[in-house]
Amino acid sequence: MNQKNRFIIYGIVAVFLAVTYFIKESDRDSILPLIGTVPEFSFTDSNNDTISKNEMMGKVWVADFIFTTCNMACPVMTGNMNLVHKAFKENDDVRIVSISVYPEYDTPEVLTEYASRYNANTDRWHFLTGPEELVQDIIKNGFKIGDYEDIIFHSEKFALVDQQGQIRGYYNGMKTEEITQLKTDIKKLLGQS
Repeated sequence: MNQKNRFIIYGIVAVFLAVTYFIKESDRDSILPLIGTVPEFSFTDSNNDTISKNEMMGKVWVADFIFTTCNMACPVMTGNMNLVHKAFKENDDVRIVSISVYPEYDTPEVLTEYASRYNANTDRWHFLTGPEELVQDIIKNGFKIGDYEDIIFHSEKFALVDQQGQIRGYYNGMKTEEITQLKTDIKKLLGQS
């Protein structure tokens, strides 16, 4: 192989490596991990409608676990979830799901009053309640966040779920900077980044 052909081959390899590196660098932030899949569920929302996993399919959604009589973490978490809700309130491809860890108290009527405190559009922000054993199961075996042994110690995490029902990220619902990242990651799943 002569010197000229060698330089051409080296040049092509160098361009290929540079392009590959650039693509990997630009895609690094846009690819979110696949953490798990949300199992089937069916709960009652504040409007007394049944909300199941099927209603969420095709939507990007964020889930958290709260209870309305909580006066410690829940008001901060729900306030931060409201920031997400406001950012995507007009986007029909985004939903928020807040599941009560105290279902014997948090009836649809109680959840309606709670939602009104945050001016929530309950067609897009679902406040859910259901049988305690189903709530416990989805926390432990579905989202795998938190221990249900004592509702006071429920998880402070938000879970980001994609259009296929796959969990793509966890975020501390108490930290503003993580809420900012969550909003960025929602846009990634929507193809807006």
